[in-house]
Amino acid sequence: MATVKTSPAPSRGTLPSRGGSRILRPLLAIGALLLVAGASVATTWMLTSRMYETHAMQAAGAEAAPSPQNIRFVAPPAGPAQVPAPIFMPLEPFTVTLRDSDELDRILHVGLTLRLGDEQSRQRIEKYLPEVRSRLLMVLSAQSARSIQTAEGKQALARALAQAVARPFAPIPDGQTVSDVLFTAFVVQ
Repeated sequence: MATVKTSPAPSRGTLPSRGGSRILRPLLAIGALLLVAGASVATTWMLTSRMYETHAMQAAGAEAAPSPQNIRFVAPPAGPAQVPAPIFMPLEPFTVTLRDSDELDRILHVGLTLRLGDEQSRQRIEKYLPEVRSRLLMVLSAQSARSIQTAEGKQALARALAQAVARPFAPIPDGQTVSDVLFTAFVVQ
């Protein structure tokens, strides 16, 4: 059988001494400390400079461009948003005479309901109701039977009626908010 000879491990006293390890350990600790302190200073400087830029842009009136740093989470409202109740104002029906190019008189009977944007508009319209009815009659009587019998014609008529009601009344400088004119009756004979 073959035997393998191993050399005995040198004793501790025979190893060369490491006098440099006593100096190396404190130097490595100081280096690590300087590295951590430098990273801390750099991070603090970066965060404060970004905050300063954001405040400077807001003070100048400019909005910051959306970037990942400027995006903030906004929690959704707890419940559904409260939608204000619509303000509808029904008007008495109108009956007007329409003239067509073939000289036949046609009759238009129309019922209207106004959808208003605010309570102040409703109060103004009630106060100036005779003027509102007059404006609506003028717009209705200027129509031709052919034009108002199509869907596009009815939509154009609704826009014209809304514009007529929205115009300001004589002493008041601003007009009313009319969001829509709804037809509740529409007969052409």
